[in-house]
Amino acid sequence: MKIVFYFLFCLLISFEVKSKTETFIKFSCKYDKNSISKEQKNNGFLTFDKNLDRAEICRTFGCTDIIEVNTIKNQSNNNEFRLRNSWFNHQGILLDDFLITKNEIKINTFVSQAYFIESYLIDRLTGKTKRKFYKFDRYEFYYKVKEIENDSNRKLPIYNKKKLSLKTFKAFSLEPLEVFHFEGKCLEGTGV
Repeated sequence: MKIVFYFLFCLLISFEVKSKTETFIKFSCKYDKNSISKEQKNNGFLTFDKNLDRAEICRTFGCTDIIEVNTIKNQSNNNEFRLRNSWFNHQGILLDDFLITKNEIKINTFVSQAYFIESYLIDRLTGKTKRKFYKFDRYEFYYKVKEIENDSNRKLPIYNKKKLSLKTFKAFSLEPLEVFHFEGKCLEGTGV
């Protein structure tokens, strides 16, 4: 009986892995706590007041962070890019937009299970970075998306890769409940 289990174990570990994750690019980021602002849906303006608990926002979203974009290569050659950081730290979150040029990097995630979208605009020459967290109200968001799904006159698809994106929200005028704005520096590599 032990021989059968040993044989099955050897057989299972001998099969190839169907997908492989590799780090595509990695950054060390530090955001200025005093530059944090919040835009609220009902107010339509940025909040710079003294009541904004910037220390708590830094603890929640990470003002010092390592971010990495991982590529998941699979056998069907449909590679996926995922963002990992202190907020999306397990498998990462699938990217909607990922544009990398010699001078800048633009990253937008799809909607997470916590109804957040994260975006980055990173200047590769100076490291100057603008980061945003879009937070959507769970119930209002759910009902508006259901309403759009059921609209038979809709001309645009609501999903991209079966996910909801920032482009979708802008196209259907769905506004986030809050937008947190961060400014700081993200430099390529770690420990810089």
